[in-house]
Amino acid sequence: MDKPLRILAIVNLPWDPRLGAARVWFELAEQWKGAGHKIDKFCLSDAFPKATRSRALSAWRHAVFPYRAARYVRCNAGKFDVIDCLIGTLPFSKKSLRFDGLLVGRSIGLYLAYEEFMRFSRRQWPDQPRGKFLGRLFYTFTSWLLRRSADRALTHCDLFNVPNEDEKQSLEKCSAAPTIVLPYGLNEAERAALAGAAQSASARLAQKEICFLGMWSVRKGSRDWQEIIRAILNSVPSARFAFLGTMSDEQTVLRDLGLSLRESIRCLTSYDPKELPQLIGGSVVGLFPSYIEGFGLSVLEQLAAGIPTIAYDVPGPRHIFSATDAQFLVPVGNVKAMSNRALEILRMNESDYSGLSAECRQIAAQFRWEQIAADTIREYTVALARQKSQKPAREGQTVSV
Repeated sequence: MDKPLRILAIVNLPWDPRLGAARVWFELAEQWKGAGHKIDKFCLSDAFPKATRSRALSAWRHAVFPYRAARYVRCNAGKFDVIDCLIGTLPFSKKSLRFDGLLVGRSIGLYLAYEEFMRFSRRQWPDQPRGKFLGRLFYTFTSWLLRRSADRALTHCDLFNVPNEDEKQSLEKCSAAPTIVLPYGLNEAERAALAGAAQSASARLAQKEICFLGMWSVRKGSRDWQEIIRAILNSVPSARFAFLGTMSDEQTVLRDLGLSLRESIRCLTSYDPKELPQLIGGSVVGLFPSYIEGFGLSVLEQLAAGIPTIAYDVPGPRHIFSATDAQFLVPVGNVKAMSNRALEILRMNESDYSGLSAECRQIAAQFRWEQIAADTIREYTVALARQKSQKPAREGQTVSV
C-alpha cells in the first residue's frame, strides 16, 4: 500500500449510521481504517454537543456550522492530507483555512437539484403547509445562508466527489474543478445478512407485502402513495404495505394516505440497521417513488435482499439500474406505471419471481463498500500527486525578476 492518508470527514449531521448522508462517511471511514488510513471526523454533534429538539435552533446550527468547522480545521490543518466534506460545510479558501492538502467537496444529493425540486413541489402541491410569516422569514434566511455556503464552496474545492453522472454534469457547468463519480454500496456483512434473511419466493408471494424504506416526505413520494395503494388494493385486496424508517409516526402516515386501513399498513418510525434484514425478509416487492435522489441506499438494500424494487427514473436509481435494467424504472410521477409494475410482480409465478430476485441480488453485488473505499483512496492519491506536481509550477509563475 502507498503511504496511508490522513483524512478528515466533515458533515453537518450527527455521526449516526442510521442517517443516510452520515452513513456514507461512516461506512467509508470503517473501510479506510481497516486499510490502515487515519480517519477523523467533525460533525454536527462535535460543533454543538448539546442536543436540541427545536427546529428553529437546528436550522440555525446547520447555517452556522461552516464557521465551527473552519475553526476546527484552522486548529488542526497540519494533521490531514485530505478533507472530505459535504459541499457547503467548508466554503472558505484553503489559504484562510491554513490547509495545504486536498479539499474534496462531496455530494450526498446535489443541492442544486434539491432546490429545483422545491420549486417544482410548490407548483405541484400548492396546499403544502407554509407555516407562520415569521417562521417562513427565518427559514428563508437560513436557507439562503446554506445556499450561499454551497455556492462559495464550488470555487474553493480541489475536487468533487458525486454519486451519479447527472450530478457530475451539473457541477461541470458551475466549477472548473474536476469531478469524480463514485457510487455507494453495502459491506459484505450487510449483504450476507440481507440475503440470509430473505424468505422463499412462495412465502413472499403469499404474503404480498410491498415495502418502502425511507423518510415520509413529499420528496420521497408521500403524495403519490395514496393513489398507489388504492390501485394495488383494487386488484389485490389482500396486499399489505410496510413503511419503514419514516421518521414520522403511524398517525401522520395514515392521515396523509387518507386511508383507514391500519390492518393493511405496517409503519415503523425508525429501526436499528441490524434489524432491517428481518424487517424486509418477507417483502415481495419494493416501491421507491422518490422525486430526487443522490443514490438510493435503501434501493440497494432491498435489491440485496432479493426484493425487486421499482423506482422513479431519477439520477440515483438510474445509476443503480443500468440501461439493461430499465425494467426497474418508471417515469417520474407516473403512479399508474409504478402500480402496474408492482401488480405484475405480485402475480408472478414462483419460478419467474425467483429469477427476478436473483437478478436483483446480482445488481446489488456490483456496489461494494470495500471496492468503493479503495477506489476513492486511489482517486485522492492521484489528485494529491497532481496537486503537488502543479504547486512548484504555480510558485515559479509568481516569481518576479
